[in-house]
Amino acid sequence: MISVFIDFTYLLASVLFIFGIKGLTHPRTAVRGNLLGATGMLLAVVATLADRQVFGSGPQGLGLIVVGVLLGATIGATLALRIQMTAMPQMVALLNAFGGGASALIAGAVLADTADPGTQTVVATVASGIIGSVTFWGSLVAFDKLQGLMLPDNPVHFPAQQALNVMLAVAAVGLGAWIVADPNQLTSYGLLVVVGSVLGVLLTIPIGGADMPVVIAL
Repeated sequence: MISVFIDFTYLLASVLFIFGIKGLTHPRTAVRGNLLGATGMLLAVVATLADRQVFGSGPQGLGLIVVGVLLGATIGATLALRIQMTAMPQMVALLNAFGGGASALIAGAVLADTADPGTQTVVATVASGIIGSVTFWGSLVAFDKLQGLMLPDNPVHFPAQQALNVMLAVAAVGLGAWIVADPNQLTSYGLLVVVGSVLGVLLTIPIGGADMPVVIAL
């Protein structure tokens, strides 16, 4: 019975995600779409906690989750209330960076904590490590350019830039294949995150500040 409830909750969360994304395509429905997406994420988190039997892990496990939820909600609410609408792209860039960093860290934690992970788990971990690290540093570069901190607003180019990007992408795929073949290679995962981080920076710096909102939306 519990498994049926969990599967139904995942399905409902997926439907809410779809309608949420659809709502974000128009300014008039963007708020509703955002609420639908947030509700879907809440349901997905609850279903995951129930699926992993976290609710029965005792006060310590639940306490850490509650602290994380409260801390994240406090930071998010504070930023949302204090940020100006003209600075909304910067806020979205930071939120994207938080999500990417969390993805890479959680994937590494799963890889380190699981004694004998299956192929599907390792492949998902590798994908999360690459995408998360690229997203984290790429979003930070976008925030920097939008805020006008250190990097110039104009596109940054240097010789053999595209070739270097291709080499880094190939290196990331190669490290990912190595991790899939031998999941105990935690050092390789660290190198994977480093390569993905450099790639995220190099993919973003050639883009001018005026086009950064488009990058953030992607």
